[in-house]
Amino acid sequence: MDYEEFKHVVREAGERRAAQGGLVPLPELRRQVPTLDHQAFDAYILALHREGAVHLLSHVEPDKLSSEILDQCVSHPSGTLLYWLRWL
Repeated sequence: MDYEEFKHVVREAGERRAAQGGLVPLPELRRQVPTLDHQAFDAYILALHREGAVHLLSHVEPDKLSSEILDQCVSHPSGTLLYWLRWL
């Protein structure tokens, strides 16, 4: 999957969740694109953020997430563990 295809998937996921404020859990989104490895997914998410296409947020209570879910989150270069994405 190339970057433009990924961007389309992310935009559609955000539009489907408009009633919930457009928030998409990154672990859920990662499962929707199994062809992307962990590193490519993270790089694409961070690229969308740099472009201003998405807003990334951490989970309010990350200590309550399972280790499996935590592994599917995205680590920001600042060290923040990101759980939510909102298409802008």
